[in-house]
Parts: sequence; structure tokens; C-alpha cells
Amino acid sequence: LSFLAQLKLHETLLRFMTIDSTAFSSSNPHAFQINFNSLYTALCEQQKSDQATLLLYMLLHQNSNVRTYVLARTDTENLV
Repeated sequence: LSFLAQLKLHETLLRFMTIDSTAFSSSNPHAFQINFNSLYTALCEQQKSDQATLLLYMLLHQNSNVRTYVLARTDTENLV
């Protein structure tokens, strides 16, 4: 995958991640929030990217919240 394609994917994913400022006062300093709809849309747009496919695979297998969200969608065929 070209450098520009990788950069575009990273920028797209980072755009949808927001830091939860309340998390820093708690015991978990690494907490953040992700808009699953925006993440899903970005992954669908980058479906031919190896990095996007790997990220989707890791999220589906390691994050039950993402897995539940994706399985609840009616348009999962957009990911394949």
C-alpha cells in the first residue's frame, strides 16, 4: 500500500477518535471514545487497504463493543 494511502487511512481514523477528558481524572488515563458509525464508514471506504482490513479484523475479534455494533448493522455487505 502506498504511503499516501496509509496516511489517508490514518487521518480518516484519527478524525473520528475523540479523547474523553473525564477519563483522565479516573484510574484509566488511556480511555477515549470512538464514533462507531464514523469508524464503520471509514473502514468501508478503505476496504481494499490491507491496514484497514487488519484493523477491522482486530477490532472484531478483540473488542466486543465493535463486534456488537457491526453485527447489528443491516449493511455489513459493505465491508466485504
